[in-house]
Amino acid sequence: MIKSLVDIQRRILIKKTLSASTLAMVAASSLLLPQRVLAHWPTDAFSAETVEDVLLALLGQADVAQGQMLNFSVGKPARRIVDGQSVSVEIDSELEDIERLIILVDNNPFPLVMSLDFTPEVLLPLKTRIKIVDGESQLMVVVRAGGQLYKTVHTMRVDMSGRP
Repeated sequence: MIKSLVDIQRRILIKKTLSASTLAMVAASSLLLPQRVLAHWPTDAFSAETVEDVLLALLGQADVAQGQMLNFSVGKPARRIVDGQSVSVEIDSELEDIERLIILVDNNPFPLVMSLDFTPEVLLPLKTRIKIVDGESQLMVVVRAGGQLYKTVHTMRVDMSGRP
């Protein structure tokens, strides 16, 4: 009985030692830092306070092409939203070779809502939910496709804030 108790305690000690040494190796190799493990995080873009600063941080100096190739709908009803906590957004496009998609809301404290880099295998439509603060806002979707930028703007009114 004493021998089995010693065996159990020894096994627990070995498991804890292996777990601690593995965690120490991972921490020493800097793999616990999310900046190194996860995708690139555009800090300048997400902390920008104006739409122009966001676009400059993400896309640099670029001209927006004119055209109606990008279609999207926002919530139901589309022009007036009762609760900004969870607004449904659906984006669809006939464009080919989409490289990047950016969703911005000009009235939010930080306008950048989402930035996605696409591979050729990704196809639209895209459905997501976003937060929008109360008042009148412009929801903008900017797409980079084939080296050109395309922008669509949708004006809406939110009655209750999306702020926490």
